[in-house]
Amino acid sequence: MSNSELRTDEEVTRVYEKFVDTVYRVCFMLLKNVPETEDATQNVFIKFMRHKKDFNSDEHIKAWLIVAARNESLNMLKHWFRSKRVHTDDIADLEYVEEDSRELLDMVLSLETKLRLPIYLYYYEGYSTAEISEILKTKHSTVRTYMKKGREKLRIILEEEWL
Repeated sequence: MSNSELRTDEEVTRVYEKFVDTVYRVCFMLLKNVPETEDATQNVFIKFMRHKKDFNSDEHIKAWLIVAARNESLNMLKHWFRSKRVHTDDIADLEYVEEDSRELLDMVLSLETKLRLPIYLYYYEGYSTAEISEILKTKHSTVRTYMKKGREKLRIILEEEWL
């Protein structure tokens, strides 16, 4: 793709339809509310439309979109006007979550950000820890540590629920 070209409508539509749910969920994992998640998702696809470099495959596009979603969400979290309040009621609006797993998703959302995203990418998106380390630009050992800490915290939460 030359620098003067934009992506075709067909390409943008195909990529949007294939990956919008993944981008939305990554943003939601970080932002925890629907309006900001929708804004972040829109911004990610605008960036995709303007991104001038070619991608090798759909997996390459998906990885790029996940990184862009994470970065966009983290940037939104840094803005001074963002409320510190967490809107966990919005979790009920997520259609992709089955009733049985909604409680577990609530627990995952309660984890701190650095633990939440690797857990989500591993268990909900099916990435390996090596792939997650590439996507998040983090050492593989760091991702494994975050996964271990996240699972430990989830186990504690689950044990408290059962007592």
